[in-house]
Order: sequence, then structure tokens, then C-alpha cells
Amino acid sequence: MMLFRYTETPSIRSLLLEKMLWATKIKEVQVPVDPTLKVRDYSKSLSCPNPPEYLKLRVTVLRKDFEGMPVHVLEPRDMNPALTVLFLHGGAYVMNATRPHWRFLASLVENTGCRVVAPDYPLVPASCYADAYPLLKGLYRHLVADAPSAPLLLMGDSAGGGLALGLAMAVRDEGQALPAGILLLSPWLDVTMSNHHIDEIDPHDPFLNVEGLKRAGLAWARGANPRKPWISPIYGVLAGLPPLHLFIGTKDVLVADARRFRGLCIASGADLCFYEFENMVHDWMLLDFKEAKMAMEQIAGILAGIVEKNS
Repeated sequence: MMLFRYTETPSIRSLLLEKMLWATKIKEVQVPVDPTLKVRDYSKSLSCPNPPEYLKLRVTVLRKDFEGMPVHVLEPRDMNPALTVLFLHGGAYVMNATRPHWRFLASLVENTGCRVVAPDYPLVPASCYADAYPLLKGLYRHLVADAPSAPLLLMGDSAGGGLALGLAMAVRDEGQALPAGILLLSPWLDVTMSNHHIDEIDPHDPFLNVEGLKRAGLAWARGANPRKPWISPIYGVLAGLPPLHLFIGTKDVLVADARRFRGLCIASGADLCFYEFENMVHDWMLLDFKEAKMAMEQIAGILAGIVEKNS
């Protein structure tokens, strides 16, 4: 277990972001009136299922298809990648990837020389977890078979973080080759949102709406037990997982379950590096200010360590 806590005075740009989130009342419009859980209004300007064209000036961008699921690949322009990152985007299982996701992934490729594989996995309301897992497990097997000697890292943010951890548990339980590591960014680990500490943090979170998340989580489960590890991996068995790295901010309601997960890892002996940043909001590491750049440097160091260990 390694614990990193960043407690410096927050940067001006991070404070401005927080003020903007409160001012625009993003949190208040996240509870959908429509029971089909259509994309929330605030996200329409950010939603970007495909990588923006301008990213092709920075990295190589490819689009592939895996059993009908669109898969985007970002690679360095001038070198062969030594590591593949299977990245699962967040969005409460109701949203596609956003512009901040693609900017973050392009920066990840530039800073580490890795290859990023980003599937556009099935979402609510048309689909649920039971539709996504067979596709993602198949894609994982394909990536392992395609480059059996190269390390593969599972990474995801928010809902994608929970999905990445659940996928790691699924491939472990099926006896498949494990990823070299799992990197979780503001992960959503329990869709029930039943941790009583959430109520203490909620007034300080300018972004996430607890009631909206509960509804989205139940839609993702679609009648299954929401505590099933594939849906809420905090209830899964942690033994036998590869090294875990978790980044979270203290003004994120999901920090309650992240801290609970940290305790479970300690109790089970799981290998976890836990990075907690004071005053940071949900998914801050995808943005562009001092603390986000620091997180990127730490993530780049994690990937470099994996490459060195497997070389």
C-alpha cells in the first residue's frame, strides 16, 4: 500500500473551474425527467464519441470495429508503442466519451509513447452491463493474443474506472492472462451510492448529483443485483488482482467509496497505490491546470515502471 496525499493550496485555475461548476448549476440538471435516461443537457457541448480531427496533428488516430463495437486507437506518430492501454471512458454509463477524454488520451500518448485502445462500449438506455461485458472481454482477449509479450494496462475514469476494475475481476475469474496493472481515475465503484459518508461530501461536490447516479446505476444493472461485482466492483474479491493505482479528489462524492476501497485493499493485502488530491473535483485529472499536469506526470511514471518491469 502506498498513499500519496496532495494538500497544497489549490491552483487558481482549479478554483475557477469549481466556481464555474457551481455557477452553471451543472449538478442540478443531472437528474433526468425522461425515464430512458437520455444524455444530460449539460453534456451535449462536450460529448464527442469520435476523436476530434485536430488530434491527428498530434497522434496517429485509427478507427476499428470489434464485433460491431467501434474502437478508437491512438498511437505515437514517431515510435513503436511499448505498452497498450485499454481505456474505458466515464459518463455514468449514459454518455459517450467527451472532448476532455480525447485531449487527455492524446496527452497520455505523447507523454508515455503508449498505444491507447478506447472502445465505444454499449450504454444505457439501449444496453446494460450484460451487453457490454461480452464485448469488452472479447476485445481484451484479442489485445492479449495480438501482442502476448507486450504489457497491457486497464485504465478508466468514473464509470469507466468501475468498469475497468470489474473487467479485471472477470478476466481473472476466467483464468485469462492478467493485465500488467489497473489505473482508476475518480472511479465509480458502487452504483448503489449507499455509503453514508457520501452525505458528508455531497455539499462540497459541485459536479456529481447523487440521485442522478443512483438512477443511472439501476438502469445499468437492469434488474440485476446492483452489488454484483461486474456492476459495483467494490463488492468483488480483490485477491489475485494486478497492481492497482487510484486517483481521486476530496470534493468528489466518489471519494467516500474510494477510501472504503482503500481499506478493503489493506485488509485483503491487495497492491494499491492511492493518490488523493485535496480540493479537487470529479475527473480533474482530465483537465488542464497544475494538479492535472501533476497527475499526468505520476501516471506517466506508472506506465514507465510497467514497461521497465516487463522489458
